[in-house]
Amino acid sequence: GDCLRWRGWRASEMERTGVQRTSSGSGFMSPLGRRVTADQVLTKLKGASKKEAALGALIFTSVGLALTYGVIEYLLGGSIDWIFIFMEVVHFSGILILIRKLLKEKSCEGLSVRTQELTALYLVARVFAGALFEGNHHTLLDILTLVVTCVVLFHMNTTLKHTVDYKHDMSRKTQVLYILVPCAVAAFFINPAVKMELGPISWVCNMLWAFATYVEAISVFPQLMVMKHISDEIGYFERKSTADYVFALGITRFFGCASWLLQPATFTYVYTMTLKLRLWGIATLISEIVQTFILADFCYYYIKSVADGSGLVRFNAVMSA
Repeated sequence: GDCLRWRGWRASEMERTGVQRTSSGSGFMSPLGRRVTADQVLTKLKGASKKEAALGALIFTSVGLALTYGVIEYLLGGSIDWIFIFMEVVHFSGILILIRKLLKEKSCEGLSVRTQELTALYLVARVFAGALFEGNHHTLLDILTLVVTCVVLFHMNTTLKHTVDYKHDMSRKTQVLYILVPCAVAAFFINPAVKMELGPISWVCNMLWAFATYVEAISVFPQLMVMKHISDEIGYFERKSTADYVFALGITRFFGCASWLLQPATFTYVYTMTLKLRLWGIATLISEIVQTFILADFCYYYIKSVADGSGLVRFNAVMSA
C-alpha cells in the first residue's frame, strides 16, 4: 500500500513540474518537452570541441588530484591542509598545460629551458634532503612534480630542441653566475642547521634544503625574461599555453606563501630563530615573499587580459620597472 501511494505521489509531482517519463521508459521529458536520455548526453560529450574537451579533462584531473592529495595527506599527515592541496593541484595542472602545448603545438616558443632546468634542480635537491628531513607526503608530491618536469625537459632537449628559443632565454653562464652560485653561497652560510646523527650527510642535507629554497624563489625569472624580450619586440605576449602555465605558477606561489604564513607557528619560529642570531627563519620568510611577488605583476596583467578579452598580456612597463 505504501509503495502504491509513493508511486501515485511521484506521478503527480512529475506531472506538476512538467517532467514526464517517456513511453520507452529510457529517459525523461524536460519541462520544454524535449527528451533527455543517456545517449544524448554521450552524444553531446562526443561532439564537444577540442577546447571544451581539454577544459573538461583538466577539471576532471584537478578534482581527481585534489581528492588523491587529500587522502595521502590525511593518511600520512593526520590532517588536511586544503590550501596546500590546492597549491599542488594548480601547479600540477600548469605543468599538464605545458606538456599539452609541447605535444600539440610541437614547439617550445616562449618557453624558457633555464626555468625548467632550475625547477628540476631545486626539486632534486629538495627530494634528497626531504627524504631524510621529513620523508612524508610532501616528498612524494615533490617526486611527482619532478617526474612531469623531467618529461618537459626531455622533449625540450630532444624532439623539440630545434624550437627552443635560446635567443631570448638566459644564457648558461648567466644562469650559473647570477642564480646558482649566489644561491649555493647563501645556502652554505644560511641554512636550517638541523642536527641529525648522519655525520657529514646532515650538513649536506641542510645545504641542499636551503639551496632548493633559494633557487625556487627565483627559478621563474628566466621565464619572465623570455616573455619580456618577446613583448619588447612585438608589443605584447600572446595569452596562450605558456602564459597559462606562468599564471598557474603565480597562483601556486601565492597559495604556497599563504599556506606557510597562515600556520600559527610560522612567525614564532622566525622570531625565535632571529633571537638566536640565526638568519634561516627570516631568510625563509623573505624567500616565500619574493617567489610570490615576483609573479604578482604578471598575474595582474594576465587577469586583465582575460577580463578585456584581448588575449594579449601587455606587461612591458611592469617588467621594465
